[in-house]
Amino acid sequence: MEISRHSLIFGLSYALDIMGKNNLSHSKSTAYLSVKTASEMGLDEDETLIIYYAALLHDIGLSNEYVLGQTDAFHLRRHCERGEELLSKLPLPGEIPRYVRYHHEYRDGSGSFGVTGGDVPLGSQIICLASDFDDNFGKTGVFDRDLSLKISAWLDKGGELFPQEIVGAFGRLAAREYFLLDYFNHETKYMLSDKVSVNDGVCYGGGDITKFALCFADIIDQRSPFTFTHSHGIAELAVKAAEYLGYGGETAEKMYMAGLLHDIGKLYVPTDILHKNGKLTPEERFEINKHTYYTRKILEQIQGFEGIVDIAANHHEKLDGTGYPYHLKGERLSELERMMAICDVYQALTEERPYREKLPPEKVWGIIGDMCENRHLDKQLAEKAKRVFV
Repeated sequence: MEISRHSLIFGLSYALDIMGKNNLSHSKSTAYLSVKTASEMGLDEDETLIIYYAALLHDIGLSNEYVLGQTDAFHLRRHCERGEELLSKLPLPGEIPRYVRYHHEYRDGSGSFGVTGGDVPLGSQIICLASDFDDNFGKTGVFDRDLSLKISAWLDKGGELFPQEIVGAFGRLAAREYFLLDYFNHETKYMLSDKVSVNDGVCYGGGDITKFALCFADIIDQRSPFTFTHSHGIAELAVKAAEYLGYGGETAEKMYMAGLLHDIGKLYVPTDILHKNGKLTPEERFEINKHTYYTRKILEQIQGFEGIVDIAANHHEKLDGTGYPYHLKGERLSELERMMAICDVYQALTEERPYREKLPPEKVWGIIGDMCENRHLDKQLAEKAKRVFV
């Protein structure tokens, strides 16, 4: 299996925008503004590509507190440190982790680390201006003269926070009507990054793809201490099951990745629901049931993941058609999709949760047996899983 580097990074950035759903195009918009600014400044193609990727990933360290609006220096710093830590584990070009670490720094030292002037990487400062602009204006409605004047005033103050070469380049772009008309056009808002020409022919193989999948899983699991090992546990079970069923090589690899990524749509779900110590209300259940839909939407962004999407996203479908979100019946669910559903139930029941301790094996298989009798799970596959999950 080979996946383009651009496709993997773009899919990861889409997941980040899902998590910060108050502004669903923030990563794309920041990347668009950053690349345009870098090009206007005359930076070479390689450096511009690195800035583009760093901008797409700049919020990878988002903490729950940041999502909830606690943007004091401590939480901003933790968010940046976490981003650098995650990205340092990935096979990325240039200084992307460092750019992300310092993307909340200003030339006057008022940023989260207090770094000043030339000690802040140029790429970080470009991303910081682009991100700040989108935070200030990204949710604004119609682009009219009043808004244009507000942007001009914002840029005039920008000289205190950013190098003049960056502010000047952004100002020249803003003076060309198309630039901000594109940015504020709701028809193109969510496709801004499509307007960026990316010249990157690098593709990743199995080991590097797995590093990205593990990164996705870390982002999912860091949101809830109660499911910290859930995605990794599912992945291990999925590989054992696939190999027992006679699948090997690339298929077993896809099962592993699908296990790591099956709950990535939970980035959309509010953390107070994920952390709730007790039974969910109907309203909360309605929200959490959306996660498989968003798992599909995120993974569909990645060209080459077509063989993974259904296995990962259909783990809450049931043989009798009462699952979600598509209510698929048994004949429409592949053997691997059915097995993934069993892996998910088994892993969940054998984990400690805030509202209960992990269940003993006899209790777990009793529950799975009842689900098979109700045609929620595949009975024959459950019997095979029982021989493997020890």
